Amino acid sequence: MTVAGVARRAARGVPTALAVAVVVLAYAFFATRGTLDFARFRRSDISFYVQLQQGFAAGHLYMVFPVDPRILALPNPYDPKARANIFYAWDSSYFDGHFYLYHSPLPVLLAYMPIQLLLHRYPPDQLAAALFCSWAFIAALLFVRGALGSARPRVPFFIWALFLGIGNAIPFVLAIVRSYEVAITAGMAMTATWALSVWSLLRAPSNGRAFWMGVWLALAIAARPDLVVLAVPAAAALVMAFWRLRARLVRAACAFAVPLVVVGAAMLWYNAARFLDPFEFGLRYQLTSVDMEGKRVCGVRSFAEVIRVVNNGWHYVFLPPVARSAFPYIDALSATLDPAVTWPTGSSVTEQLIGMAPLMPLTMIGTALALLFAFVWRGAADAPVRAAIVVMAGAWLILAGLSTCWWIVARYSLEFMMLMAAASAVLIERALAMLPPRALVPRLFVAALALYSVAVGFLLGFNGPGEAFKTANPALIRRLTP
Repeated sequence: MTVAGVARRAARGVPTALAVAVVVLAYAFFATRGTLDFARFRRSDISFYVQLQQGFAAGHLYMVFPVDPRILALPNPYDPKARANIFYAWDSSYFDGHFYLYHSPLPVLLAYMPIQLLLHRYPPDQLAAALFCSWAFIAALLFVRGALGSARPRVPFFIWALFLGIGNAIPFVLAIVRSYEVAITAGMAMTATWALSVWSLLRAPSNGRAFWMGVWLALAIAARPDLVVLAVPAAAALVMAFWRLRARLVRAACAFAVPLVVVGAAMLWYNAARFLDPFEFGLRYQLTSVDMEGKRVCGVRSFAEVIRVVNNGWHYVFLPPVARSAFPYIDALSATLDPAVTWPTGSSVTEQLIGMAPLMPLTMIGTALALLFAFVWRGAADAPVRAAIVVMAGAWLILAGLSTCWWIVARYSLEFMMLMAAASAVLIERALAMLPPRALVPRLFVAALALYSVAVGFLLGFNGPGEAFKTANPALIRRLTP
């Protein structure tokens, strides 16, 4: 390649590099509620993950959070009325006189410990969540870039970068970061990297690539056990990759299974060491507004729960944002849950949610294209398309699994939104490539929808859950209001 060619190629990459910088900066901006100062959130006494890290350093699996002696004296500490006026670690798991984090310890191992070793200080949850979001974004971007190959995108690639990074619920969710958001963003990072490994396997099948797909799937499940549903599309990817190499399929499947067995065994040991039960993740011992003994958080075992799936699925897919006359002009609506099969508190308080279709309409186009490529246009189903179909199927399985649970909230949607966006970008680009080069209108339409999602996602961030960002920055909001 000539010097002029290298210069032209580098120049074409500048808009994408700027878009990546904008996305990462946006994550930092919303995670710090407009200050870009993570230090103001650095308090190890309120971070459950830091408490757990300190527990690990002391040689045990529970948090160093002190236990009030009155909790120890209660005959049933899981009765919320009995704990009235007693200070305790809310939403932790209490067992045998200690507080445990019922979320996975994976964020401690992947973020908190490395940051503490590098900076010699404990990171705030906001920094960990922003880093995991950036990880997920970069992995998803590499998935799209790799699947598109050397072909020049029909839609400018910097638009796809902005769409992947900001055209979703991430800015909205980052306004309030606690242990819940850290766990979910960690799972999002693992699933986005899993998607990248799916593309790598389908592009050039090998035992090593099957192994790495197993690694990232195992870590995704470790971060969020509900992500076990991705095992189904992962198995399909293995079959696709080795369909013409069936003699190697068994060895590839074994390579894929090794990290799943190792990580699964570690998870079972971790649960048994904490709660004397390898299959107990801590929900039974959770200190929350109800006694969790015998509660069914998720599942479909009755007609009422079937209706719950329908209602929750409608929320995740179709619930629109609401328009406001003042900046930021858009806010998320509260979910409407069926009290018969929802959080059993008798409370009418629910959390906000943004439906995927009104926020990211391109994902609906991408889903339709996935079905067309899979069942109608089979001749066009090359490796990039197959990878996108696998990832899209995984995202819908995650959404379906979440819809079986008794509580829905915007942060849960991060588990499938990034995957759907990445798969949609690949499928839409492949569909556009089938059109004549001069077909400008479809390309403009796609670009307009992508930028619409970016604008809505960005504006939603200026509210945040319960207007957390807006409340923390009244002067900024006043300046931005005409």
